[in-house]
Amino acid sequence: MSDVDSDEELNRAIALSLQESSPPTKRGLNEVIDLVSDEEEDDLDAPVVTRSIPSPSKLQRKADIKPNGLNTVDLTENEQQKNGESQNKSMALGSATFEQSIPVRSEPPTGGGILGLLDRKQMEEERIARAKQRLQQTEAGDSTKPELSRKRKASGSPESSVRKGRVPIAEALRTPSLVKEQEQISKVAAVHPSASSNTLSSQKNAEAHQHTSPDKSHQTKPLDASSHRDKKTISSIQYPDGVVKKTWAYGYPRKGNDIKIEEVLQKSDLELAVLSAFQVDPEWVQTKLDDKTKVIWVLQAKEEADKDNMRSGAPSNYKFCFPPMDGNVNCMHSKLQLLAHPTHLRIVIPSANLVPYDWGETGVMENVCFLIDLPRLPNGKVTEDSDLTLFGTELIYFLEKMGLGQATINSIKKFDFSRTAHLAFVHSIGGSHRGSDWKRTGFCGLGTAVRKLGLHTGQALSADFLTASLGNLNNSFMKSMFLALQGDDGMTEYSWRYNKPPRGQINTESLTERKLLEDLKQNCRVYFPVRETVASSRGGVRSAGTICFNAKWYNSDEFPRSLMRDCKSLREGMLMHSKMIFVRPHEAPRSGVAWAYVGSANLSESAWGRLVKDKSTKEPKLNCRNWECGVIVPVLAGDSKVKNKEQDQGPPGMEVFKDHVPVPMVAPGEEYAGRRPWYHNELDR
Repeated sequence: MSDVDSDEELNRAIALSLQESSPPTKRGLNEVIDLVSDEEEDDLDAPVVTRSIPSPSKLQRKADIKPNGLNTVDLTENEQQKNGESQNKSMALGSATFEQSIPVRSEPPTGGGILGLLDRKQMEEERIARAKQRLQQTEAGDSTKPELSRKRKASGSPESSVRKGRVPIAEALRTPSLVKEQEQISKVAAVHPSASSNTLSSQKNAEAHQHTSPDKSHQTKPLDASSHRDKKTISSIQYPDGVVKKTWAYGYPRKGNDIKIEEVLQKSDLELAVLSAFQVDPEWVQTKLDDKTKVIWVLQAKEEADKDNMRSGAPSNYKFCFPPMDGNVNCMHSKLQLLAHPTHLRIVIPSANLVPYDWGETGVMENVCFLIDLPRLPNGKVTEDSDLTLFGTELIYFLEKMGLGQATINSIKKFDFSRTAHLAFVHSIGGSHRGSDWKRTGFCGLGTAVRKLGLHTGQALSADFLTASLGNLNNSFMKSMFLALQGDDGMTEYSWRYNKPPRGQINTESLTERKLLEDLKQNCRVYFPVRETVASSRGGVRSAGTICFNAKWYNSDEFPRSLMRDCKSLREGMLMHSKMIFVRPHEAPRSGVAWAYVGSANLSESAWGRLVKDKSTKEPKLNCRNWECGVIVPVLAGDSKVKNKEQDQGPPGMEVFKDHVPVPMVAPGEEYAGRRPWYHNELDR
């Protein structure tokens, strides 16, 4: 494909995400940015080119909810600007814009900064100019007219007409007028009755704190900080054994199995939040937090300059952690929240990024979320490393590899992990892993965790993969994943590739390999939407910018097309950004009858890694291009109301997950039957 063709394809993807009918000639300035790879990469997680996702300020500016529940959005485009330098893009986040150079082809981004700035002097000049203009408007009584404020913003003035530069996010978050604009954005959710109380509470809190500057004395504090203990409301421990919920969705009835971002954060006494995500809308997040809450952002940045830009442009109650992005590591894709309260630590592992559409506020996208509340140990007691559960051990290992401050990591041990014994924290750590480390991460770590939980089996199993993005799948990768679900640490498929018998000798392992492929074809399903499903969704094709796949991969000879199933949400009309694996062994393992994975990892080699032979040591080496994390949630034998069937009768049905892990899609799903999957760069023609 030529560079011209590639640029045209990129423009079409941008047009889709901006909800435009034709490719734009310039980029909008108020867009949350998703980073996706060039088509030559394994999957669409790695950030090599940029793709705009609908800004919440645009999606929520004017929504007409029709009687049939379909959401039609009238978008007013801001004046847009294009960087004149060759193959450079600018990235914007929330209602404050941050510029960054991103190569369009081949090379990884020079930055990846979510909160970063490049030209601070120019940015400061513009933001100060806007602040002065707003102050003059406020003095003239203009701030009491929300209708006029919305018209001004829709026309692109002053944000789109003043092009000199911007000030850091710290200044933006301290500006009362910007806080009020964010409140206007949030009011869409208040239209729905079930959203009213939480939205109103958020607005009142924002008004109460909008003139308060962040605490400048913040340091990277341990998770047992107690700055909020004077508050009257103390959040309760709700999920001591862990729970999986779908994200709330505007316009859909609540049935007890969903959760809002406000209900996750419990902001009234939230002391410290460690927040990790691939996409972040910082000003939206700010409306969900108390202004005294300390925040440690775990974000993607390859270059030191980008890290410095983020730090210098952030409020004083923000600190940062930048996981290593050396070599071929291109994507910090993990979603993880550590939320410290006076009585407990809440650990959250969602599939959702920290943007409003992933948490249901536009009513077009669905995600999934795991939560568990760990009570604080009495009298300052600390859990010894030897007493940590598998879940706790791997969580701390992951945080250490990410580079989170040691004081914060140590403070995690002041909470009780005993009720996580039935769970496993699984992860993909970006980089190359040698020695024994490769057995702890990626798909190898998944298999190791399955075995340690007693969920391994040598018999057949059924696996249902729910994914928001698909990589360049082939039989080798799918065999590795399928074996990991059985409890294999990666060595079986590795030996098939590297230990071929001499010519003329019978290869007994190849018989086992062929049997595994047959099991795959019969018992494995991959849920990804066909184009018609995306087009008929509430948001249509223009809301599917984060559902990614490449036509070249699907049409390749090695792609396992027979495994594909259409992905339809049980909440009719919703698109899905969830990443889940539902596993049902045909013969019950020792510790349960079924289990599920919930997390950030899509079905791709970049997300789960590839085990290869190290050229220097000739030993196994696992390469992971992404940072990911997730959790294994078993359905224990004593908890299941569905009796396991005999092996020759197949596995228990999907109803085995009822009351344990919500199955959000229609299962077993329709075969493609001649239809083709959704490709992220398509226009609605």
